Amino acid sequence: MSSQFISDTFDALVCRKSEAGVQSRIETLTLEHLSVGEVVMRTRYAGVNFKDCLAVTGRAKIIAGFPRIAGIEAVGEVLSSSDARFVPGDAVLVHGFQTGIAYDGGFCARMRVPAAHLQKLPMGLSPLEVAAIGVPGFTVAMALERFEANGLRRDSGPIAVSGATGAVGMLAISILARAGYQVAAITRRPAQADTLRELGATEIIDAEATRSAKPLEAGRFAAAIDNVGGATLSWLLRSLHDSGQLASVGNAAGNTYEGSVLPFILRQVQVFGIVANAPWPQRLRLWDRLAGDWRPDLGLLRIHRIGLADLPAHAERQASGAALGRTLVDFGDPS
Repeated sequence: MSSQFISDTFDALVCRKSEAGVQSRIETLTLEHLSVGEVVMRTRYAGVNFKDCLAVTGRAKIIAGFPRIAGIEAVGEVLSSSDARFVPGDAVLVHGFQTGIAYDGGFCARMRVPAAHLQKLPMGLSPLEVAAIGVPGFTVAMALERFEANGLRRDSGPIAVSGATGAVGMLAISILARAGYQVAAITRRPAQADTLRELGATEIIDAEATRSAKPLEAGRFAAAIDNVGGATLSWLLRSLHDSGQLASVGNAAGNTYEGSVLPFILRQVQVFGIVANAPWPQRLRLWDRLAGDWRPDLGLLRIHRIGLADLPAHAERQASGAALGRTLVDFGDPS
């Protein structure tokens, strides 16, 4: 690695832990401060996910060791590499592999990344488009692939999506609609109904409906992608058709839920969890689909670009449920 890169200084949002809890602040670093990796990359965009906001604000135990730079995903450009698979100028993506948890993450203008964690951008997508899809879109793709492997078809019935105005929710609506499915969007923001219909939702459901306490609801959905947890997850399970499927992908309402065994016994429903990590064959296959027939309409997605200095305040808002759409930290065009 050249001395040019060793002496380079850059800003990062560093999370440190003390007796008072987790504090996150902007610090100026050099590469020597970063966790090890064969590839040095300049970060262009880092997606801001609910999990990131919990880490940055200290609201949940996400980070494995301190100090740590949070950010579970990033898109950027290779500056140097000791691994022959990558050369300077390559446009690359990293997510999963404990990025931002056990390894320093994307909320940093430079990253050192193990080559085994890195991939080149899928053909046909720009760095901004890949960043906009990111972990939320990959999560949806994992859920949809598993639904279909378990027998879901376009004529099976509608797919419900909770937390519909968040990044995962909006991308789920668009991806599912592009794949030919009917989508029921569940939201506590009815004022966003027109936006959700433009994305592809065929039905809008007020989240108040999920407060029902019936042990079994009318079977309405062939599948569901739940971003919320809690009472919403329980209602969705009770509202699935026979042999319906639910992908649990988020916990905005908490880590627990109260439920009935009746959906499992009487309707043979299935529930599984998704985390946006996957073996390389599946990872590359799904990114190819997200660049192809499952490509979401990003022109309709609410994409907000913020600076690194804006991230601490934004993380508080997003962790409190006040964010809308997809937020990216934009480190600027190096040219």
